[in-house]
Amino acid sequence: MSIEEYRQQILTSLLSRTNAKGELSFDKSSAKELLNQLSDEELEEGILFNTPEDVADVLAETGRL
Repeated sequence: MSIEEYRQQILTSLLSRTNAKGELSFDKSSAKELLNQLSDEELEEGILFNTPEDVADVLAETGRL
């Protein structure tokens, strides 16, 4: 999987998340902003160990703070 594909899958996972009320947790702009906190190099280091959903989980927790 390429970094671009990995990044897109993380974004897709962030955009599919909902809160307790069933509302989307992130709009496209805020999800991209969260994802852009990670460089391609950082994603490359973790791609073998972390699924896109794992990365989205961490970013989602960060975004709620």
